[in-house]
Amino acid sequence: DYRTLPRVSNSDLTRLKEAHLGYWSVPSARWATQRTKDFGKAFHQHLLEPETIGTVLEQLLPDVAPKETAQLQSLMQTIRRDSFCRRYLRQSERERVVLFTDPTTQVACKARLDTVYTSPKRRNALVLDFKTTSARTQAQFLQSCYDYDYDRQAAFYLDSLRYADPVAGGRGEWADTQQFRFVFIGVMKQKPHRLFAVDATSLPGFIAYGRKKYQF
Repeated sequence: DYRTLPRVSNSDLTRLKEAHLGYWSVPSARWATQRTKDFGKAFHQHLLEPETIGTVLEQLLPDVAPKETAQLQSLMQTIRRDSFCRRYLRQSERERVVLFTDPTTQVACKARLDTVYTSPKRRNALVLDFKTTSARTQAQFLQSCYDYDYDRQAAFYLDSLRYADPVAGGRGEWADTQQFRFVFIGVMKQKPHRLFAVDATSLPGFIAYGRKKYQF
């Protein structure tokens, strides 16, 4: 089970930040209620592991209202109608667990990526990370990527691929990959459930600053 692996995750870094800098210094902790977090978990389960929906909804949202169930279905339809999302959800590995060792500190780390698509021929990899958002415009969603430490997450996840632990005595699975891309897909929780996309790897300094955050 992923949660029992004795390694550092991006979520662990969030908890560490809350503990040392104060709970209210972290926007995600300040604004997100437990029910909001549970809704986000149910959203990811619907999208990435639909075969376990029943069990997860019982565990996370036992009193889920019909309105929220309908909302989840609407979000799924919005994403699956989009040709880009539909293509990479079909072709990518979902909920991919990657184990790696930070080269600077030698700390054992772990990451669980929503989706990762690897093209051996072109030697590139594409990571998609799906977020529910209250943003109503592209600019607002972009700002949330800074507010919620998404830069740190993107850097941590990309480096998990770059420094993935060797497989069966060989090299890391992505050792020959020459290009990495990381795209955040935001789906608006309110109607009309618009989709937003932010290519984190194309934003000047975004990944580099996120890397400084997680290494700190």
